[in-house]
This record gives sequence, C-alpha cells and structure tokens, in this order.
Amino acid sequence: MRFSFALTLVIWLGPLGLVSPRVAVAVELFKSANVGTPYGVATIAIPLDTPIVGTPLPPLEVIDLNGRVLFQVSDDLRTQAARRPSEQPVPQPGQGRLLGRLGNLFREIANGDAPLEQTETRRTMFLFTGDAPLTIQVRDSRRVIGEYEIVPTQDEASHSAQMSQWWSRYLSLTKDQMDAAGYPTWVESYLVAMLSGRLNVPLPDWFMTESADDDMLVDTIKLIAGVEEISNRVFRQAAAGVPSSSQPASLPLPQAPTWANRASDMTQDEQTLARVEIEPIATRVPPECFYIRYGSFANYLWFRDLSNEYGGDISKLVTLRGVKDDSAARMETQLSLVTTELTRMLGPSVIEDQAIVGRDLYLTDGASLGVILKSSQPFLLRTSLQNDRATLARSNDSVTLSDETILGRQVSFMRTPDNRVRSFFVEDDGYFLVSNSRTLVERFLEVGEGAPSLASSTSFRLARQLMPLSRGDTIFAFFSPEMMQGLVDPRSLIELRRRMYAKADIAMVHLARLAANAEGQPLESADDLVAAGYLPRTFGQRSDSSGVITVGDQVLDSYRGARGSFLPIADATVDAVTVEENAWYELIAAQYDTRFNQLDPIMLGLRRDAVEGAPGLERLTIHAEIAPWEPAKYGKVTQYLGPPTPVALKFAPDDIVAMQAHVASETLGPPTHLFAAIKDTVPPSPEAFDGIIKSYLALRNIPGYLGAWPQPGALDRLPLGIGRGQPVGPGMNRLLGGLYRYSGGGFSIVSFQPELLQASLPYIAAIDVPDSAQARVHVGNLAGSQLENWVN
Repeated sequence: MRFSFALTLVIWLGPLGLVSPRVAVAVELFKSANVGTPYGVATIAIPLDTPIVGTPLPPLEVIDLNGRVLFQVSDDLRTQAARRPSEQPVPQPGQGRLLGRLGNLFREIANGDAPLEQTETRRTMFLFTGDAPLTIQVRDSRRVIGEYEIVPTQDEASHSAQMSQWWSRYLSLTKDQMDAAGYPTWVESYLVAMLSGRLNVPLPDWFMTESADDDMLVDTIKLIAGVEEISNRVFRQAAAGVPSSSQPASLPLPQAPTWANRASDMTQDEQTLARVEIEPIATRVPPECFYIRYGSFANYLWFRDLSNEYGGDISKLVTLRGVKDDSAARMETQLSLVTTELTRMLGPSVIEDQAIVGRDLYLTDGASLGVILKSSQPFLLRTSLQNDRATLARSNDSVTLSDETILGRQVSFMRTPDNRVRSFFVEDDGYFLVSNSRTLVERFLEVGEGAPSLASSTSFRLARQLMPLSRGDTIFAFFSPEMMQGLVDPRSLIELRRRMYAKADIAMVHLARLAANAEGQPLESADDLVAAGYLPRTFGQRSDSSGVITVGDQVLDSYRGARGSFLPIADATVDAVTVEENAWYELIAAQYDTRFNQLDPIMLGLRRDAVEGAPGLERLTIHAEIAPWEPAKYGKVTQYLGPPTPVALKFAPDDIVAMQAHVASETLGPPTHLFAAIKDTVPPSPEAFDGIIKSYLALRNIPGYLGAWPQPGALDRLPLGIGRGQPVGPGMNRLLGGLYRYSGGGFSIVSFQPELLQASLPYIAAIDVPDSAQARVHVGNLAGSQLENWVN
C-alpha cells in the first residue's frame, strides 16, 4: 500500500533572505488518506519580514538528501511596491533591517523610474515519494538557507488542495519553458501527459489544441516537409494515450490523386529541348527520384565539410538551434560510405561525377536514397568499395554481408538487424550505385536496361535549358514532378504517418525508463512501464501489427528498425489501411484533385566563388526556380509577382542586405521593381513593432531605404498631396511623419534618414544582367558585423 502526503513548511527569515540566528520555523503537518496517487506534495512558504524590492530573487531549490524529491516548482509571491524604498522611513537598527533598507535603495537606483515590484513571500512546491521521514536542504544560487527533516502524515483534503495548486503552477512554468524552447519539447510533453495519468488530473486545454491545420493541403505539405509542429502533435497524442489506430487494417489502398499531364502543357519546342546538353550521369537516374549533382568529388567534399561545420546539418547555416541531429553522418554510416583521409586523396582521381538520388529526404528518420558514382577508373573504385565493406563486416559481428539477386543481377547487401547499416552495392556499365533501398536498386537497373530516365523527361530538359551546364554550378538540384507525386502516393503518405507514431513510441519508452529510474524503479520493458503508469494503457496499439521491442538499452520498432535509420519508405509494404486512414487520405487526394493536380518541377543551382581581396572567404550564389511557373496555385502573394526580368537594381556598396522583386499590381500600375536595403546595424527586436506608434519609432531608427523603379506614382495619387510633401532640395521632398522621398530618373525612394539617402543615391541604378528573375536577395559578409549576432 502506498500513501500520499501533504505538508506545509513555513520558515521565517530576516531581511534580504539571510537566516537570522533566531529563525523561527513553523511546521504544519496535515493528515491525509490514500487518494490513489504515488506522490506526496509539499509546500514551503517563506514570508519576508522586509519585502525585497526590484529584480526577482533566484528561485528556491530543494535538495533531497534521500533522492525522493521530484518536480519542484518555485513561484515567489510578488506585488506592486506601495512606496518606493526612498520614500519609506528609516527602520530601527537590529535584525538586519538597516542592511535590508540599503539593499532596496540600491535596487531602486538600478531600476530607475521603472515601476517596482517587491517579493513578499518566497515559496516552492514539490512532489515526493515514500512515507518515511524526509530530509531536505533549502537553498538558492547564493546560499544554503537550512536543512530540515519532514515527517509526513495524511490528510486527504489538504493533499487534494495542494496537489491542485502544484499542478497549476507546474503547468504554467512548463508551458512558459516550452514556448521559449529552441528544441523539440518532447520531454516536457511526456512529463505533462505521464503526470496527468498517474495523478488522475486533467490535461491542460493547450496540450491537445495543436490540431490539424484547417487547410488539409497545407497540413499535408507540413507533414511531407517534416515540419516540427506535426511531429509534436503526433507525440502529444501518443503520450496522452490517443493511439495511432484502434482498428485493424482491412481496407485496400485508396486511390492516388488524378494528376494532370505536365509534359503536355509545356510549350517549349521539342527539337530545341532535344538539343539541350545533358550530363551523362542523369541518364542513369529514375525519373521519380530527386537529383542532387555535385559534378566532382571536390564539390562533394566542400559541401560535406561545410555541413560538418554546422553540426552535420546544412540548415544550421540559417537556423541555429540547440539540437544536434547528425543525420548526414548517420546516412554515411548506413550506406558504409564514410569519408576518410585516403578517400579524400584518391577520390578526385577515381570519381568523375557524383550525384545523390532518392525518393524522399526524410534524413531525420531514415530516407530512401542512394549515391550514383561515375568512375574514370572502375577497377580501383570497385576494389576500394568492396574492401571497405568486407573490413566492416569482419570487424563487427552484428554486420552481415551477402550477395543477393535483383533483376537477375548480383548485388552486394550489407546490413544490421536494426538497419543502422543497410547498404546495397551494384555496378552497371561503369556506373556504381550504393543505396539503402532495394526499390532504388531495381529502378537503377531497369533504367540501365532502357527504361525512361530523368534525362529523357521534358521537365528535366527544360531545367537544363534554363540552368545549363555552362553555368558551372557547384551543386545542381532537381526535384521532378514524378518525385513530388510519389511523396503524396497513398503508400508513401500512410507509411510516413505510421512511422511518426512509431518514432513517438520509441521516444516514450526511453523517457519512461528515465522517469522510472529517477523514482528508484529501474524498469526496462514496455509492459512493465505501462503497468507502473509511466506509459499510457493504450501504448503500442498499431494497425500494421508492428510495435516496440527492447534489446538491452536499445529500443527498436519491430518492422522499421532503429529510430533515425528506419526502413526506407520506398521499401515499406502497405497493403491495407484502416477506416480512419482511408478517410484521412481520401480528404488529401480530393484536395490535390481540385486545387493542386499539377506539381511543378523545382530546380536549384549553387555556385561558390572566391571573394577578390578577401582570402578564405567565398561568395555563394543561389539560383532557385519553379518552371513552368503558375502563380495562381501558390497563394495571393505569388500572384503579385511579375514575369522574370533580366533587369536588376544596383545598390550602394555599404548596403549589407538588399532585396528586390518584380511585381505586378493594379495599385502600383504596370510591372515595377520594388527594392529595399539596410546598412550594417542592430535592427530593432520583433517586440518593437508591437502597435503603430512602436512600429513607427522602430522604423525611424533603421538605417535603410525603400524604393521603386519605374516610379509607380501611387504616392503622388494620395489625397491632399500627402505623397508629394514639401520640397527640401533637388528631387527631395519631406513627407508627413519625417519621411524623406527622392524622385528622379524614374526612381521613387524613401527613407527616414536624408543623409543616408543622399549618400546612397549615386550608386542606385537599374542594370541589365545575364539571368532573369522575379526576386533577388543579396547578403554581404556578416562576419564581424553588427547584424551577425542579431541574425544568429
């Protein structure tokens, strides 16, 4: 039988939180009957003789010398100071009162004229286990306040009231932490759900409100793109005991969307496209695959090293978060293509061309991809790859290396039971493929035998016409309509949804083990964790009969393998679906049928160039394009974009960030170039734009300008001549609100800082450029700039 307890410990302290030699400790113990929870709850309240004004004090911390204190929350009682310390009478000396007065005066000076709050009572609450006496130490970051022994007793009414107070405070502090987090908040979500179940208290309203987007199409795109919001939603549902499905998979696969024929809509001259130069390696790529070509092994090494500088994830170039994923290194390990110093030396002389291909880019959980290599010395490359594979198999007992027959060809297959290593290796006519997917191997061999390839598709030839090989891109990426249609295929999308629940289940077992160990219960199996309340009773209910299995410290999915290296979706078998899955997918298919039945190819080129006069610096030029372009499908904003144009705006050399877009709007008139630029500065925080007045003041302090060319005339059409303002110099007018406007040479440019505008005007011009675009962005070297830390 386990008991639950409630306790209030009141400690009287002297001024400034210092323990007086004559500290009075009042302990009130309440009897409480067993109310069916595994925890007692305690409150420590410390009223202060002299309220402490100004900055909040460091939170109280309860140290448990017996290892039984859990889930502490600290929540001091603060009120508005009735009088400022300088307005209060000088206290009588003794018991630290004068010292407290001086401390409050210093805080008043530090806070200036800001409204002052004061701390009147210090308090903290925590849960604890067991019914034996409990020894605790109370302290904050500055000092130890004291050590106390608590003898719990029982009181049902007090326990219930205090547990309700603790739960409210715990949820409030946890929600604040989750809102401010720069990482996935699965730990916090698990603890909220687990405690709700074990304490038999309701989940907060906000816990399950991250429901699906009202727009099913947008929600599906988020799912495919791996947006964190979706995985958080799935994890919370699993943690709260909402199973992925309680129904058997008894229905056949639903029908995919009815895709329109994109090739028939392309008006390009077929003979012209047939003459477009195509790299040979593209002739070995299945058309339903994405294609990322490095062109040379040196380009691949550059990109790999750049990724490693940002924790193995190139996205960290623009988003710095406290999460290390190591997806690139994990994929290298899975394919057994780890780059060594010997590889760096020999690679450029052996590898003539290189590309990554695949059906998806779900690197976090396990993608369906492979590497195609074109070798100038096939014997050396073949020997090197075979030796690396044999060495790994000999050195690791869990790795098996065997030969399999796929489409009549002998294929080397190396794997571990958990899929951490899963590598097919096959050679065909001087091209080598290393892939984690049997399906990709089959398609690679079929293309080699004459099946249509990516190079033969109209969309790819159009891409190479728009972004020819002569550009010399360091990296060229192409995402075909067939590849994107495959992401929405019922097999792919339903398996993607299932694997998200599988990943959540694995994570919950790890978290439940940690929670149980923290409470002195070293439980390992999922069944034991469910029985003890650390996992929901519905845990592991799956429609495809897969589930969590534990092998020592490892937690695996019985069908997909280890988290981070799941079975590739391209190789997953989805023969039947549940009623709920069928209804979910039919809604998605209907949305694509009516709103998005054509998927446009996406192409991207990245080129790196040395910066003249700046050794060690490189300039990256990125060109991204969707072609053919149909703006009506991409929302209202894109409909305002004008046609691509070979005209670009030239900016002042000290503009660190400059943007321009070719727009078409009834308000502005004919197609117009809108542009903006800022100098190096520390921009205002987002909170500075809260409200009209704050936004106006924030904009006034930004050293930059906004303009249009050709002059749209919209400002001149404003009533009462507001847009023309008062002349203050040649071509310069002062508008209402302190804004200055320059008009001349077809330009209309505004800024709050006339000196800055005058200094930039000699450089601003419209020039012809070799490439056409609708939008252009230039970002200068941010290293050492004022803008650097703000961007980070």
